[in-house]
Amino acid sequence: MTRKSGRSSIDNIEINKRGNYLIVSVNPKIYNLDIVYYAAYVLMDRAYAILGGDPEREILVELKPKDNTDLETLGREFNNELLNYAVYMKQSAKNQRLREAILQRVLMTNLAPVGGEEAKDPEGIARPWREKHGKGRKKS
Repeated sequence: MTRKSGRSSIDNIEINKRGNYLIVSVNPKIYNLDIVYYAAYVLMDRAYAILGGDPEREILVELKPKDNTDLETLGREFNNELLNYAVYMKQSAKNQRLREAILQRVLMTNLAPVGGEEAKDPEGIARPWREKHGKGRKKS
């Protein structure tokens, strides 16, 4: 940790205690912009977020807490959320074909052929009421 005029730097986090904010530097080759959006979104109830920088070279995320949250803790939680969503996106991509196969199976299961074995009604439940009990009583 280095200190310069009220600022300190921890790994990819630069803390400005006077201004009560921090800047997280994100490498877009490790975490793409979508992952940065997700991580910032998770912290929206606790901090204001401003995104900047060049999405090709370095993404800068300024976080200003809404309450008395410790700045270093907030920065580290943001880094944890980056990792969390990076793993989620990687797993989601790996499982995409499996999810599609399951969804296709579910949709195909609901398409029963008309008049086939699945359409038999041994209890007579599907018969219309009038067919089952006659056309109704005559009015007097």
